[in-house]
Amino acid sequence: MRAENTSVNKASELTAASLGTVAKSSSIQQLSRLTLPEIEAVVQLVSRVVPAGNVPGMILSGLARLPGRRIPVQKLQQDVTALFSGVEQILDQAVYAAFFAGPAAVIWGYQNLLRLAGKDPASAFPEGMWQFYADYALREDTARHTNETRGFDALLNEHGIRLDKTDRLTAWVMASIACLHQYPRLLENEWRERVSISLMEKTMREAGMETQKAKRILREWELERPYRRDEDGAMYDYPAYRRMKFDEFIRKRSQTTPEQVNMKWRDALVNAAAQDLAAYQRQMSILAYLEPGAYGEARIPFNLADAKIGVIYNDSYYMLPVCDEAGKPLDALTARAQVAALLASPFSVPSQISSLARVKRSELAGLRSKLDPMLVNDLDNLKFAPILINADVRSSSLPLSELRMTERGIGSHALTIFDTGETFVFDQSHIFFDGAWGTALSEIMTNEALSWARYLEMLDDPEPASNRIYTSLALQLSPADLALVQQAPKVTPEAGAENDRLDIKACLTLRRSFKKRSEEIELTVNDLLVLYRAIHAATYIPSRKLSDEIQRLSQSSPDVAASLKQVVGEGSRTNPSILIPMDASLKTPRERVSPLCIEAPLAELNLLPLHFETLKALDAYENAPGGNRAELFDAFDASQRKYLATLRGLGTYFSRAKDMASQGESAAAGAIKLLAHLPLPIQRLLDKIPERFDSLNNLIKGREVISNVGAVAPTSALTRFMTAKDDNNQKQLAWGVITDAKLNLRIHLRDFRPHAQALHNIGRRDLATLITQDYLDAYVEGFNRFIRDLTRIASASRKSVTKRQIKGKPAR
Repeated sequence: MRAENTSVNKASELTAASLGTVAKSSSIQQLSRLTLPEIEAVVQLVSRVVPAGNVPGMILSGLARLPGRRIPVQKLQQDVTALFSGVEQILDQAVYAAFFAGPAAVIWGYQNLLRLAGKDPASAFPEGMWQFYADYALREDTARHTNETRGFDALLNEHGIRLDKTDRLTAWVMASIACLHQYPRLLENEWRERVSISLMEKTMREAGMETQKAKRILREWELERPYRRDEDGAMYDYPAYRRMKFDEFIRKRSQTTPEQVNMKWRDALVNAAAQDLAAYQRQMSILAYLEPGAYGEARIPFNLADAKIGVIYNDSYYMLPVCDEAGKPLDALTARAQVAALLASPFSVPSQISSLARVKRSELAGLRSKLDPMLVNDLDNLKFAPILINADVRSSSLPLSELRMTERGIGSHALTIFDTGETFVFDQSHIFFDGAWGTALSEIMTNEALSWARYLEMLDDPEPASNRIYTSLALQLSPADLALVQQAPKVTPEAGAENDRLDIKACLTLRRSFKKRSEEIELTVNDLLVLYRAIHAATYIPSRKLSDEIQRLSQSSPDVAASLKQVVGEGSRTNPSILIPMDASLKTPRERVSPLCIEAPLAELNLLPLHFETLKALDAYENAPGGNRAELFDAFDASQRKYLATLRGLGTYFSRAKDMASQGESAAAGAIKLLAHLPLPIQRLLDKIPERFDSLNNLIKGREVISNVGAVAPTSALTRFMTAKDDNNQKQLAWGVITDAKLNLRIHLRDFRPHAQALHNIGRRDLATLITQDYLDAYVEGFNRFIRDLTRIASASRKSVTKRQIKGKPAR
C-alpha cells in the first residue's frame, strides 16, 4: 500500500509541475477569474484528483486559445478522453483501480480546468452534469435500476380473468409498443408538470404573493397523478388523460391568483417549452442504443419506424416490429397472431449472450472486432430493440439482483422486462432512467398491459400467423467466442439481500412524538435510515450462524476466512460516507439528479453516548421504587432536553444539505448558522457546508449509495426497488428503499465489497449472500430497536410515566 501511495504522489507531483507552469502563465492569469492563491489551490487539487502527467497542462493551454467562454461539445469529449487516457497511462493497473475515483474525478478535474481558463463550466454540459456523468460512469451491468410491480396479476385474479401464454405475452408486447409510440408525450408530461409547478412558485413569489414551495405542490400532484385511465378517460389515451388531469389540478391552484400573474406564468411556461422541451425529449428518449467506447457511452438515436420489441423465449431472441407498413402502431390482432406463431415455433438452440452482459463496457468495443461476424450482425440487429421482454418465468422469491441474472441483452438498450408469473420486474439503464422516472414508467406500463389484457380476454382463441413478420436472432457464441468472453474483464461480482421487516409505522409514530415536543425537530424517515446506517456500522455484530459458517470455511480456505472475519468485524466499523441521489428535475428537468454525500456526525455530536445515557436515565426513573423520585426525573429531563436539541440540530443539518443538493447552490448558507437554538457542535457542522454545492466532489467522496424512492401513491402496485451502482470500485454497498401502498418498507442491499469476489472465485456465492443478508437483517432489527427507544425517550414525561405506573403497565 505504501508503494502504491508513493506512485500516486509522484504522479500528482508531475501533474502539478506541468499544470502549474501553464496555469501561472500570463495568458491564463489574464483569462482566469481566480486570484493567484486560488489558481495555486486549484492546481494542487486537480493534480491530486486527476494525476494525468502533462495532459491537464496541455488541455488548459488549448482551452486558453479558444475564443469566448463556451466550449464546443466535441472539444469537451476530446479533452475528457485525453484525461482518462493520461491517468491510465501514468498509473499502473492496480494503483488505478485502488486509488482513482473514476469518471467523477475526471469530470470534476475538467470543470476546474475550465475555471482556470476563464470558461463557463455550466455551458460545457448542455444536457446537465448528471447526464454527462451517467454516460461515462453508469454504463456497466451493475448500473441498472430494477423495480417490481404486482398489479397485473393481482387485478386479473381479482376480476377472474385467466390469460393463456399467448395473450399474457401479447398484452406486454402491446404495452411496449404503446410506450414507444407515446414516449415523447410521456416525457412532455414529465417536463411540463415540473416546470409548470416550479414557474408558478417563482412567478407568485416575484409578485409578492404567499405560496407553498414547489416541492410540496409537486408532492400533492404525485399523490393525485393517475397512472391509468379511469372511467372518465375512455376517449383519451394515457398521455392525453394525464395532461387533462394535471391541467385540472393546476387550474384549481391558480383560481385565486390575479389574472396578470397567471398570464406572466403562462408566458414563462410557453417560453421555457420553446427553449428546452425538445432538447429534454431528445436527451431522455429511449429510441437510442448505447455504443461503448474506451471510457464512455455514445447514445445513438434511431427512428421509431426502425424500432423493434425484443422477446426472449426459451433463452432465444425474437424481434417484432413496432410499426406497421404505414408507420402506425402494430395492431393488437396482428401482434397476437405473431406471438402465437412465435410461441408455437420449433425449439431453437438457446442464445448465450448473458455472459456478454457482464463484460466491462470498455472491453466490448475491442472484443467486437474479434467475434464471429454472424454474431456481430445479430448483436447489431438487437440494438434496435429498446425494450426486451423475457417471457421465461423467473421466481419472484429471488432478490432482484439475482432475478435479473438471465438473458437480458448485453446492456446497450434501455429496458428489460421479466415475468415471474406473479409480478413483473423492470430492469432499467441509469443512462436513460433515474429511480423516480423508472418506477413511474413501470407503473404506467403495468396499467397499459392490464388494459390490453382485458381486451384480449374477450377475443376468441388466438391463431398463429401463417406469415411471419418477426425475426429470430441466433446469437450463438462459437468456442472461440466463448473463450474470448471468458478471458475478458468482467464487472465486480455482487451479493444481494432483501428485508421487509422495517417498522415504518413506528417511524411515523416517532415523528409525531417529535412534533409534540417541537415543530423544529425535522427528521424524515430517510434521515433516520441514514443516521442509523452510521450507528449500525459502529455496532454490528455478526450472528452466530454466520460466525459458524466462516469458522467452517477456515478449514478449507483459511486465507479467505481470515479476510471475512475482518470484513464482518473491525472492517465494518468505519462511519460510511453515503451518497444520496436527490431529485434535481423540479428546478431544471435536464439536470435529472443532484448527488448529496453525507456522513452522520456521530462522533461530533457524541450521539451514541448521549442516546444510551438518556435511555439509562429513563430506565432508572421508570423502574425506581416509590417515594421521592424527583431527582431521577430531573436527571432524565436534562438528558432528554439535550438529546432532543441535538436531534433537532441534526435534522437542520440534514435539511440544509439536501436543500443545497437539490438547488445546486445557495446564497443563504450563512443565515442558518445564526440560529441560536442549535447546539454548538451543529453550528460547527454547518460551518463546513460550502457556499456552493459541488456535485462531482460528492460523487468522488461517497462510498455507499442510499436511494429511497419514497412512499408510493395509495393506488400504486410497486413492491420492490433495487438501486443502481456507479462503475468505480469506491462504492461498496448500494441500498435501495421503497415503501409500498400498504406501508411496507422494503430494502434491497447490493454488496460489492471485495469478499464477494473472493467467495465467487471459490464457488461460495451462498456464503457471500449470507454475509449480506446477515448485515441487512441486523441493520433492520437494530433500526427497529433504535426507533422504539427514541419513541420512549421523545414521548416520556413525568405525567406519561406516572400514568403507565398507575395502570400497572411495564416500563418497556
